[in-house]
Amino acid sequence: MNKQTNKMKNIVMLMFTVAMSTSLSAQTALIKGKFQRILPNGVDVDRVFFSKPNEGGPVVVEEMLKSKSDQTFQSALKPADLNVIRYIGVFDEQYPVYIRPGEKLSIEAGDGKINYSGNVSKENQVFAAWFKLIAPLRNYGYTKKGYTLPTDRYITLLDSLEKPVQDFVKNIHTGNNSFDQQVKYLLPYSYKFDILKPLVSGLTLKSKNEYPPQIVKLINGEKFADANLWSLPLAYSYMANFSFVKHILYNNEQGIAGEMLVPEIADDQLRAKFILAHAQRGVTQSLVKFLEGNRKYMMDDAQKKELAVLLRRAYLQIAGGSWIDFAYPDINGKTHRLSENLGKVVLLDLWATWCAPCLAEIPALENLQKQFEGKDVVFISLSIDTDKAKWQNMVKQKQLSGIQLFSNSEPRFMQDYEVAEVPRYIVFDKNGKTVNFNAPRPSDPKLKTLIESKL
Repeated sequence: MNKQTNKMKNIVMLMFTVAMSTSLSAQTALIKGKFQRILPNGVDVDRVFFSKPNEGGPVVVEEMLKSKSDQTFQSALKPADLNVIRYIGVFDEQYPVYIRPGEKLSIEAGDGKINYSGNVSKENQVFAAWFKLIAPLRNYGYTKKGYTLPTDRYITLLDSLEKPVQDFVKNIHTGNNSFDQQVKYLLPYSYKFDILKPLVSGLTLKSKNEYPPQIVKLINGEKFADANLWSLPLAYSYMANFSFVKHILYNNEQGIAGEMLVPEIADDQLRAKFILAHAQRGVTQSLVKFLEGNRKYMMDDAQKKELAVLLRRAYLQIAGGSWIDFAYPDINGKTHRLSENLGKVVLLDLWATWCAPCLAEIPALENLQKQFEGKDVVFISLSIDTDKAKWQNMVKQKQLSGIQLFSNSEPRFMQDYEVAEVPRYIVFDKNGKTVNFNAPRPSDPKLKTLIESKL
């Protein structure tokens, strides 16, 4: 009886396991394929980004590493990324996908073209047909030497595609009403982005008279009066490209294109969001001047607060701006604050144990510290490492002097000080004011002279 009972239990457990496996399989989905994108140094990218739209641009949901053996990528998608439009791509080359639970979608993309295979849903069939329709145009903006293709062919293409593109969008009827509504909004902007991209990429039209009617109509008609544009992942890039084509290429004006666009944006919310996004990217002649001049356009407390934070970071980078305080532990766990050093000149050394140029400067930095012994100068070396043990070992082995601190690559510090690369040397005066946000390296005698000038 016991043997029979155990056998029945095993059968039930097996059935339960199979049922659960089938259920889980139905809830998950898989995306895989190939994506070629050659970097300026001639090397193919080693990863593909799976993204969703957020605040005018794509925000990465997952980085999909490419296999070194066959350059393919593969990933199981999370439930939050199913039954919604997501994007797969690299940098400004992004392709929409719509995947249901249980589906396996394969894509092969690069040079502005994409092929969808596997479980190609009716939604992805729309995307596949769309990219097939506009493929000749995308040769100009997405291939390595697209800018060298004949301009007369580009002009002819815009003329020949105008009505087919309009008809395509009008005739999207998948039965998925939410999808249809979103795509009918997305694709016209996607098309406008693609007709501008060749010009941004280097295709040259010598005079205003050579500009095709579609471009002239876009330049004169786009007022940016729809705040919903910011829901698209190409919003900021489209607005920046539009401004570059209009002001720099078409009108032959001098300056920063994005700054020229601000007063032309009709919708107040869209304008405020563009200002903040533009400032975050730092594409300005003077970030302080740009932020101060556009402070009046902020619409709510959150935007005003965000602008104030950006302005504080901008002031940090100019001579006479105030430092932004921080507190980090030394090798013994004691916390040190930057503000504890008021009354002394401070050299802030941003470095990492994995940074070869940083390590090469250590002997010169140690020598410089000896030359300022007994004077009102403080040397703070702040590591952006995440491997604390490795940092501790190097500090001990090399017997590094000065104040050695560990930041653990803390996001707030990285943002405040805009640490994109190391080494970086910053000099503050005795009042905590910036002297040089990108000072010479210790091996350069100019750094010693700069410090001496503030004693």
